[in-house]
Amino acid sequence: MIDFQVLTELAFREGVERIGVGVVVRDASGRILMIRRAAHDVLPGLWEYPGGGREDGEPVPTGAARELAEETGLTGLPLEYARHLDFSSQQGLRVRQFVFTAVVPDGTPVVLSPDHDGHQWADAERLPPTGEGQRAVIEWLTGRLAVPGWRPAGGYLTTVARPSAYGCFLVTDPRGRVLGMRSAVDPGVWNFPGGNVEHGETPFTTALREAREELGLDLAAENPEAVARRRLVAVIHEQAGADQPVPACGFVFDGGVLTREQQARIRLDPAEHTEWRFETAHDWHARLTPARYQRLRQVLRAHRSGVPLYLERPTPTDDDFEGVLVFVTDRAGRLLMNLREDRPGMAWPGYWTPIGGWREADESARESAVREVREEAGLEITGLRPLPDPHHDHGLPLTRVLHAVWEGPDSDLRLGDEGLAVRMVPLDEVLGLKVPPYLHHYLPLLAAAADQSTGSTA
Repeated sequence: MIDFQVLTELAFREGVERIGVGVVVRDASGRILMIRRAAHDVLPGLWEYPGGGREDGEPVPTGAARELAEETGLTGLPLEYARHLDFSSQQGLRVRQFVFTAVVPDGTPVVLSPDHDGHQWADAERLPPTGEGQRAVIEWLTGRLAVPGWRPAGGYLTTVARPSAYGCFLVTDPRGRVLGMRSAVDPGVWNFPGGNVEHGETPFTTALREAREELGLDLAAENPEAVARRRLVAVIHEQAGADQPVPACGFVFDGGVLTREQQARIRLDPAEHTEWRFETAHDWHARLTPARYQRLRQVLRAHRSGVPLYLERPTPTDDDFEGVLVFVTDRAGRLLMNLREDRPGMAWPGYWTPIGGWREADESARESAVREVREEAGLEITGLRPLPDPHHDHGLPLTRVLHAVWEGPDSDLRLGDEGLAVRMVPLDEVLGLKVPPYLHHYLPLLAAAADQSTGSTA
């Protein structure tokens, strides 16, 4: 739906002083209805398409239909918005006329108002004497209509998907934990500060307004350096679904960091949210549905990258991962293992696990795997192959599981930027360590691969 209130406000900001309406009526043969001003009217004898001024408080389409009915007797026609025409009135006022168009059968009777004394159906190339502005509008419209498949904007918009839009902020605390608010309507849902774009708003102004309403904080004042940049973190297109019957396009902005003092001033709107909290990405997993957790991981990946990412929901099949788990074995039947740090908010703290980590920017699964092994163990691997699914029942959501064979010397192995230790562990000794349950699923697959002596060298 075209928001003529927004278009009207824009016109006034541009210096327009009056809003007008007009209707270019065509018959089935493509001729244009022109009506002639009566001798007692302003500009007597001038031919024009029907139109006039919008009345105070009148919606623009309603004004167009009223003027058409008053001047020609034509009613009930579906009007399609085409374009606008700017001109100066006889009083010197700047006028913006919103021009619509409609089609009637050949021979449709016309009943003129007292202000007009004649009408004709004219070819666009042979118009009677009319204003240059109206002539330009008619020529523009008929030229566009000659293009196969073209429709005026008002009609074309009815044929395309028109998603709703929302704007929100990603807000963190000094420890990097993410802010979420529990919905008062659906207590199982946790939201970022934000909401749907209203008339006349942009996604960014929406996010600011919603944050003020939902948190009681003006983020532009609380975090001026971060918010003033209007840093776009991600654009998310969400297809229509059972809960939301129309598609949505979301804009996630960087809301900066809230200190403990700022957090103490948070005042929720109880009609919208009942609780707020900061959690690590790992800990949010226990509180979010799989779909919402995936969206959080996608947004955090975009935030880490420093470059806005375009994301889709549902995620395309070849892009539906946010992390990798890499089983690196050698010809001696050993598995590369990493001793995880024991600290809050970390997956498998204090456990021995294969190399793994979260995806960065727009990496493929293989690129993520190569980078993680390099960063955590100092090895350069090639010849990666996926290990058989399913694996989601083994505590590995959003994770691609890959395998590579390492044939380099043990001297190349070094502890990287994560974990407490790395070492090659014989496969038959792995379960003697403190390891995640998913190792019980994957060890037989690795043992079978070792027996077949498959893999690639690095």
